[in-house]
Amino acid sequence: MKKLLFLICFCVCNSILAQSNFGLETDNYGGLHHTIKNPANSADSRSKIDVNLYSASVLLATDYTNLTLDNVNTIINGESFESLERFPSSNNEILANVDFLGPSFMFSLGEQRSMGLINRIRVMGNFNNIDGELFESVYDGFPANDFDFEQSNLDFTIHAWYEIGLHYSQVFLSESKNIFLKGGVTMKYLLGGGAAQGSSNALRGNYQTAGDQVNLNGDFAYTITYDEDQESESIFSEMTPSFGMDLGLVYEYRTTESQAAANTDNIRAFNKYKLKIGLAVTDIGAINYKDVETTNYIIDGTVSSQDLESDFTTTLEDNFVSNSTRNDIKVSLPTNLNLNLDYHLNKKFYLNLDLNQSLVKKDKFYNNNRLNLVTLTPRYESRFLGAYLPISYSSLGNTAFGFGLRLGPLIVGSGTIISNLTSKKAQAANVYVGLKIPIYHKKNKTQKKKKKSKK
Repeated sequence: MKKLLFLICFCVCNSILAQSNFGLETDNYGGLHHTIKNPANSADSRSKIDVNLYSASVLLATDYTNLTLDNVNTIINGESFESLERFPSSNNEILANVDFLGPSFMFSLGEQRSMGLINRIRVMGNFNNIDGELFESVYDGFPANDFDFEQSNLDFTIHAWYEIGLHYSQVFLSESKNIFLKGGVTMKYLLGGGAAQGSSNALRGNYQTAGDQVNLNGDFAYTITYDEDQESESIFSEMTPSFGMDLGLVYEYRTTESQAAANTDNIRAFNKYKLKIGLAVTDIGAINYKDVETTNYIIDGTVSSQDLESDFTTTLEDNFVSNSTRNDIKVSLPTNLNLNLDYHLNKKFYLNLDLNQSLVKKDKFYNNNRLNLVTLTPRYESRFLGAYLPISYSSLGNTAFGFGLRLGPLIVGSGTIISNLTSKKAQAANVYVGLKIPIYHKKNKTQKKKKKSKK
């Protein structure tokens, strides 16, 4: 158990040192990140060629502690939880999402088509209905005072996988003066690195400082698809293949005024809509792991707190009755529905409303869930510069304020950084950073001459 918790912390820490790119993924000059959000976005894109060298994003959300900048540094550095202001309950939640976008590219095929190759490594973890005080005791050491605990319907899933996606998008309707429609698909070849699932219908008991004993009563089931002695860094050494896909549509409403700037020789260099509506379903699919062992424990007795802290599962094996079964399991991808509305305010200013809804049931085993997010983002975008001020809300992360920047080939930002710096009640932390080579469609020579003559 403790090794699994370290897996998430390892990935988060290394990513920071290195569904989550707030603002950038709605930028018309966002290239591949814009395409990952909705595969239809790359058709009639402002990007002629977009090459991603490296980018990474991390999202962490919890109601166990406030994610101020100081608290995030404490978690990253693996320091004691004693300095954190904590809110342990019988049903705390923790969500972590790590996404590496490796060398990838997309390019235009004429005026109405686009293709690309997307290369990603992803790690996701969800902990639902976990007893906060028991969690911190097992992870960080038992406290100097007695306490009781009782948790029901514990469920956690950690999953790591690699995906390589072949992307294609096309314009379907462009004849109408005011209506423009395009669609896209990304077919993914998946390689599962490993998954771990834990569950408990009920687990209750108490900790007694006298004798350093923990009384436990209840049940616990534990499934893991990889060797626990395997180093976290080499989790992808044995891969399990599968397939998945992303699907998307984009509708643009164009007025005479919104198309005026594009009445030039190279119309692909300009945005031509007044309102754009995107609808996408991403991460459709699952990875099947064969001959996986599940161990069920019937728990009723007393164990040493030091043993429990040192190795949770070994302590259960040494002290309680268990039985094991082997079956094939199917771990669902974090299938998600996204609705995006982008309104062109004036010149280079836009207002974006983004709705994310997980399509995988939260209480279903062998799956991960994204945050159900509502995000409002004022945005400035030009060929060289993009600036974003995302304001997001979720039931777990509450309200968060962030800032993002695209400056030539450099992208950096966070959907929560303003809240992390200024609020003591931030419950989400996000950061993204990357380096890319963007080549945009050029403005025509006629347009440039007109600007010079005006001067």
